[in-house]
This record gives sequence, structure tokens and C-alpha cells, in this order.
Amino acid sequence: MPLAYGLVDPVDLSLPRLPERCHGLRIAHLSDLHITERTRNHSRLVRQLSRLRIDLIAFTGDLMYKHDPPEAALETMAELSAALRPRLGMFGVFGNHDTADFRQAARKLPVTWLDGRAVRLQDVPIDLLGVSGGHLGVRPDSVALALDMHRRRIGRPDAGRLRLMLAHFPTTLPIAADLGVDFALAGHSHGGQWRLPTGHALNNSSDLPLGLTAGLFRHRDTIMAVSRGLGEGSAPWRMFCPHHAPVYTLRRGPVPEAPGGRIVCYRKW
Repeated sequence: MPLAYGLVDPVDLSLPRLPERCHGLRIAHLSDLHITERTRNHSRLVRQLSRLRIDLIAFTGDLMYKHDPPEAALETMAELSAALRPRLGMFGVFGNHDTADFRQAARKLPVTWLDGRAVRLQDVPIDLLGVSGGHLGVRPDSVALALDMHRRRIGRPDAGRLRLMLAHFPTTLPIAADLGVDFALAGHSHGGQWRLPTGHALNNSSDLPLGLTAGLFRHRDTIMAVSRGLGEGSAPWRMFCPHHAPVYTLRRGPVPEAPGGRIVCYRKW
């Protein structure tokens, strides 16, 4: 379903250790909106998502653009939150563009923000973890997360529960693997934003190789989905890299091997 603002991309996602009660769970992944003003495109996005059964919505940061006042982003996020009411709720982490003022005000939204902490859902066997993005990097937040997991007695992976992590930076994949995460969601790269006609990214604002700019990655026993995102950076246009709003339907099944503990991209988008 193409959108003027974004692309709803249905993805059947296999996870080897998916609990039976999570089979068929549907997660909408909204990342890097970089909202600078309220536009008709946001309404189109809501209409497209409203046609689907969504169980959980995950925001993975950069909801605003750091050089603009946060009011437009807050207003738009409030409208999105009011229009989209997934069964299990909305959860999110912040990105490096999300200013301190925005983060404070965004806590009034009906979104559970997981910056350096974990929550255990009761209706379904899911443990949700969150690592936000900031100008100081992710290490302090990941340490806080590990401590919070220990405090909540969810430090060890439980075979009967899905461990789901939200992060802004895709470079948190090794941290996710260390924490025993089954499935991680991230953004930040914009899929490169500018690509060659062959699909090769020219930049991804990351320490990861350009071949790991966006898609489904595996590192050890952890799968990470890195979205192309829904907005732009300093240049307000994209090239051969459409907007992206993946919606994952979780299935139990095998995934390609990642030999030698390397990070492998087994599906590019």
C-alpha cells in the first residue's frame, strides 16, 4: 500500500523461539518521523494503519527535528496516539534529534517510554526493553537498562517469553544479543536516504558498513529490524529510498544462520 508519506510494508517475521501465544502478533514500527509541521501525509499514514489489526506500536526515535521547536511534533504525535489505539499499547524510545524539552513534554502522551528501562507485559508473554539515542551515545542508557532488568528480575532470558527491544541506533545490536533479546527494532539510518539506482546507500550515519544500512539483521541469536524511516534529515528529500512503515507479523520459524557470530543482513529493504 504506497503512501505519499511513507510505505506500509507488511513483513512476515520468523523467530525461532517465539512463544505460542505471540504467534500472529502484529507490530507497527514507526521511526524517524522528523516532524516539523502537521501535514496531510500524517493523516494518510493513520488511515492506512487503521485498516490493519495492530497489536502494538513501537516508536524508535527522532520524532522531531532538533533545529525546530517541538510543538508541531508534540501536536502531531498526540493526534497519532489518539487515532491509533493498538490492543497492547504504544511503546517508544527517543532519538538523538529529540530534545530534552520534547522528551519531557512527550511523557504526557499515551506512550510508554522505555529509555533505559524494561517492562513486563501481563496480557501476553513479552518483556519490553528500551535504549534511547542521544548525543552521548548509548552506553549509559544500556547500563541503566541492564540494572533495571536486574531490579525487575528479568535479567535472564525466559524460554516462555518474547524479549523485545526498542532502540534508536542499529549499532545497539551487539548489546541486544548480550541481553538475550529475541527481536530488536531500530532506525536512525533512514535507509541511507540517498541511494544509487542499484539500491546501494551512500551514507547511513552509523558505524555499520553500508551493506547493513536497513533490513533484517541477525547477530548470534538476535534478530534486528532496521527501518528506512518516515522522514528526512537536514536535506528534505530522498533518492531511490522510499519512506517506510514496516508492520511485522510474528511467526515461529527458522532464520538464516550468522556464522562466526558476525552480523548478517538476510533481507534488505
